[in-house]
Amino acid sequence: MDKRLYVILSIMGAIYGGITMQSQNTFQFNLSNVVAIVVTSLFLVNIGIAEQHTKHDSHKVEKQVNLNVTLHTEPEMIQAGKSTILKFDLTDEKGEPFTDLMVHHDRILHVLVVSENLQIVGHIHPEDFESRDILAELDGTYTVHFTFPLAGKYILALDVMTEDAEYSKYLYVDVAGAKKMTDISQDFRREKIVNVYTEEGGDRFTKAVDLADKNAKSKYYVKIDAPEKIKAGEMVHITYSFMHDDKPITDFVPFLDAPMHFAIVSTRLDGILHTHGTVPMDGKTLKMMKKDPHAGHNMKKPATTGHQHQGTTPEKFGPSIMLMTKFQKAGVYQIIGQLKHKDQILFPTFMVEVVD
Repeated sequence: MDKRLYVILSIMGAIYGGITMQSQNTFQFNLSNVVAIVVTSLFLVNIGIAEQHTKHDSHKVEKQVNLNVTLHTEPEMIQAGKSTILKFDLTDEKGEPFTDLMVHHDRILHVLVVSENLQIVGHIHPEDFESRDILAELDGTYTVHFTFPLAGKYILALDVMTEDAEYSKYLYVDVAGAKKMTDISQDFRREKIVNVYTEEGGDRFTKAVDLADKNAKSKYYVKIDAPEKIKAGEMVHITYSFMHDDKPITDFVPFLDAPMHFAIVSTRLDGILHTHGTVPMDGKTLKMMKKDPHAGHNMKKPATTGHQHQGTTPEKFGPSIMLMTKFQKAGVYQIIGQLKHKDQILFPTFMVEVVD
């Protein structure tokens, strides 16, 4: 996010402060004072962030597209079951802070966490935490908090957007502890009970989700309609159908500006594809979207890697949601979904095999 936005907000605050209430229906506005404040503020802006403007201008002129991510954790050795601070330093190819981020899907930066056995997932953002450090973000450092429940290896994927493109990066962390995660268990069922959790407010859920939690109680049910054989490199359409209390759900609401979020991870743990579902529409629109998965979406930025946008988001929808994606390589993949019904966050999960 540009520093100018913060300065503009400061100026607006100053203008508001220049308005004093004389009576219930009368305001006195000291225009000369406000003009002086604005001029002075703009003068300070030109001095204070001139260097930053130069960086941004050269970034656009030279069309730099490389994003580098460095992770610092507190504590340095991550312990299972204990809260960890994850600080991501974003820089461009010249080592300068990468700060021109735009809000996409209601957040400035998305962090997806998936365990090596594909059974633990998290989806968190800097805005989810009261301790958010906006000043540090102006220097390219973004912070989230996460408690890794079990020892083992995890993959972390970051998604950000600028005016020029979208970026997806991933890295790994090792978590120490006595309680280890289990091995990968293959499950190719196409009908399941869905794990659900109550949201924390504002489309927030910051805790780790154990997809294999056998103690989880739910009245939500989902089945998928997918091709019997899924081939690498080919577009595949998977339709999800949801029930609650044996009745079709027709009042899903958008979660983070999408009908449904997906994290698609292979057993190789060689990356995470963060994509989004779409609500099935009439035949004409559906035909258009099959040709162009970006059709109808309010974000059409080209993704540099790993992040896809699809379709539109009605205010309420259901019971069906469609996933359209490509699997680049053969293998076994876990498709982890996330969507919202009332105040409940659903995590439907299916495993599929992809062949050459």
